Amino acid sequence: MRHIFFLAAFLVLWSLALVVFQVPAYLVPSPQQLLAKAWFLLTRADLLTHTAVTLLEILLGYAIGCLVGMAAALLFHRAPLVEDILSPLIVFIQTAPKIAIAPLLLLWLGLDMTPKVVLVAIVTFFPVMSAMLSALRSMPEHLDVLARTLRMSTLQRIWRIELPQSLPLLFSGLKVGATLAVTAAVIGELMGTRAGLGYLLALGQETADTQLVLVSVLVLSLLGYLVYLAILALERRLLRWHDSATP
Repeated sequence: MRHIFFLAAFLVLWSLALVVFQVPAYLVPSPQQLLAKAWFLLTRADLLTHTAVTLLEILLGYAIGCLVGMAAALLFHRAPLVEDILSPLIVFIQTAPKIAIAPLLLLWLGLDMTPKVVLVAIVTFFPVMSAMLSALRSMPEHLDVLARTLRMSTLQRIWRIELPQSLPLLFSGLKVGATLAVTAAVIGELMGTRAGLGYLLALGQETADTQLVLVSVLVLSLLGYLVYLAILALERRLLRWHDSATP
């Protein structure tokens, strides 16, 4: 209820500020104008289709990045030499500007969904890998003793001990990755695409359509927020046993 109240208050202040400061509509449209624009895009310009394309890119890239990040953390935990060899390459890729990587991916992989998914996976990989690796290395020693005493196989140790114990820190990386995934998908679409919210955003910039730009940004923010809420709900469900879930 509080969120609805604050949202309503923000919209009222927005409308009043436009009137008081006499801001031209072509610079900052009113909430009513944005709502009308969103309805037009929804009914006449396939907004749902563009949204679905971007959401699919985010979800596919995010899932791939998370799985590869978790697998890399498990590998590096068991084989520090592999981490020493691959770390410079990983850091190099992560520190390279994503807006510079995107055109290369488009040249190599084309204008379809593939380069956007790869870019999302790249930006998601590092926070997930770092969070899980930190969790694995900070695991209590008695759990390792327990695993050896019970003669657990590698898979049993991962499934019954390492994954559950890694969840609190892992979810921190998952939430960071979820927010970065939206940004990466948009960067990929801005560099070149045939569909998606980034396509609408670029179209709005080229035609100086402020309303189209703002609607695209708002829908993108909403997508990112919904993905974040989904991760948060999963965290609360899986970590009911952990101290962090205690109110």
